[in-house]
This record gives sequence, structure tokens and C-alpha cells, in this order.
Amino acid sequence: MFSKSSAKYIQSLQHKKFRDDNGVFVAEGDKLVLEMLQSGVFEPKLIFGVEEWFNKHNDLLEKYHTIAAIVSTEELERISGMPSPNKVLGAFYKRSFDMPKNFSGVTLMLDDIRDPGNLGTIIRTADWFGVQHIICSETCVDMYNPKVVQGTMGSINRMKVYYADLNQVIDQHPNIPVCAAVLNGKSVKDMKVLPNCFLVIGNEANGISSALLEKVTYQVSIPGAGTAESLNAAIAAAILLYHFST
Repeated sequence: MFSKSSAKYIQSLQHKKFRDDNGVFVAEGDKLVLEMLQSGVFEPKLIFGVEEWFNKHNDLLEKYHTIAAIVSTEELERISGMPSPNKVLGAFYKRSFDMPKNFSGVTLMLDDIRDPGNLGTIIRTADWFGVQHIICSETCVDMYNPKVVQGTMGSINRMKVYYADLNQVIDQHPNIPVCAAVLNGKSVKDMKVLPNCFLVIGNEANGISSALLEKVTYQVSIPGAGTAESLNAAIAAAILLYHFST
């Protein structure tokens, strides 16, 4: 089952164009692939793993015998996008769902987040704090980027992530207050907890776009005592989610 063509296909999925064209993405590693197969959220298209991994999970893999194949360590290294491949790689079909008409609780909005590691960590963090929905601007990094998928540590199975024009979404929900993380806003220590809000985290280097800032109800800052220019976007999201979700 494993061939030059299948290797080329898996390698092509490192690129967004081919993920979009095929509606398929890659997940790697024992824990992540196992969780994805057990959850059933994403339908697998191909599974390639070393013999040790197949023997360990033989019962689970029985129903996938037509799309699963044992490969050597060298073959796994050839198709992996990771510096150190970990036993198994799966290609999964993307899932699609419509954005809800109503939102409750804290809904995270991400404006132009470009770093895959940041997005993966934010998705994982949002899952920890019980956030139900994440809305990304259309310029955010692809949630199916392999580094994003790895960074979620399995939270991609539980979180609903949408891509949309954030300005339009806010306009469609005028009764939901919008809180934005900025450098010179009101201290989060003095900010009341809002049971229902949009929480906006901006670009790692440039912050939140000026057009979006005009729609913000509350500008919120995280006070610090050091001399660093700013906080990492994922760290800022974690601190603010702790405040708004607890």
C-alpha cells in the first residue's frame, strides 16, 4: 500500500493548497493519532505506522485495515514533517460545520495570528478553559497546518474553529460586548468578568487591526513588571481566558 505516489501525496499535504484541494490534513504521533481514531471526529483516509505501533493497537486498527499500512522507520521519516517522527502518521478528512447564529460564554476571536505554534497552543488553551468557539480572521494561519494540529495536542477534536470576517461577525451580534487585548488598555485586574463576550487577540507583531479596534467595547491590558515589549499571543490568550472564564 505504501508507494512513491502515497509518499508524494502525504508530503504534498504539508502545503495549504494541497490540503484545500484534497480536503485532507496530516496528524502525527502516537497520542494524537490514537485520540483522533478513538474520538471519531475526523474520518481517516490513510494510516501509516511502524510495526510496533500496529501490534499495540491491533484491535482498534482492525476496522481500518483497508487504509492502514505498516511502514519502516525510514519510510515514516520520508513522509513525516516532524524532525523526529513518532511511530505513526495519519491523513484525515477535514470536517466542516456552519457558524452558529448565537454565541454564549466567551467566544475567542483571533485577528491575523500567523504563527502555527501560537494557534495550536491557543486552541489547546481554549479547550482547557471550556471555550466553545474560536473565530479566526481569514488571514490567520490554517488550522490544519501540521504544526497547528500538533500544537493542539488533540484539542482539535473538541474545538470548533471558524474562519470569517471578524468585523462582520461583530456587526451581526451588536448585543455582545467585545473585549480586545491591547498594550495600553484597562488592567485586566480591574475588569469585571463578562459572562458573554467576544475576546479578541491580535497579530503577534502588529496587534489588532485599526478597523477592528473601532468596534471594541473594552480595551484590556495585562500589567507587567518587566521590560519586555509585549506578551506572546498564546500567553496573553491564556491569561485573559483565565480571567474571563473563571
